[in-house]
Amino acid sequence: MIANLKKQVTNINCLKELVLKMRYLLKNRDMRIIILTLIISTFALTSCSGNLDFGYNEKIAGLFYSCKEKLDESYNKLLEGEYDADKTDELSYEMKLKEVQALSSYIKGIKSEVNALKPSEAAKSFHLTTIAYMTRITDGYGTLLVKYVDEQKKGARQALLRDITDEKAKIAVLADTCLEKQVEFLNKVGIKVATAQ
Repeated sequence: MIANLKKQVTNINCLKELVLKMRYLLKNRDMRIIILTLIISTFALTSCSGNLDFGYNEKIAGLFYSCKEKLDESYNKLLEGEYDADKTDELSYEMKLKEVQALSSYIKGIKSEVNALKPSEAAKSFHLTTIAYMTRITDGYGTLLVKYVDEQKKGARQALLRDITDEKAKIAVLADTCLEKQVEFLNKVGIKVATAQ
């Protein structure tokens, strides 16, 4: 038991050192969020493996970041003009349309996985916020992105791009709320975590 405790302390010290190094390297807000969640997940596993709340956290964090990664990838493609398909090029248009529709399908599948999990009382707020985040991606961003690909008029596409950018900003705020709820949940179940600034 003492050896196990020493191993956990060593892991915690390594994590602290990693956090300090990453703080200097990372200026990007999204990267800080990803690193914080990975640290929280790792800390949860090394501190009290076997506890259902920690397993739940690990599962939800992985699903959350899978969605976030797909969303960011899609948004970057949008900004690079990859979704500016012309309907006269039917093959290209159909491929882009299916690609953006696949984003919503993927997120809906992830959301179904989250819905299938039974959160503890301490995790309910985190659970519901995560579902709201995923719903916003499919019902807000995903719907607008399909309209963007389908739209052929440049002016209308520009208006949709502004709407998508606004929606992405709202989703980013919701992502921050998810992380706040995750920290609250972890604190409730015995892991004290400070939020990243």
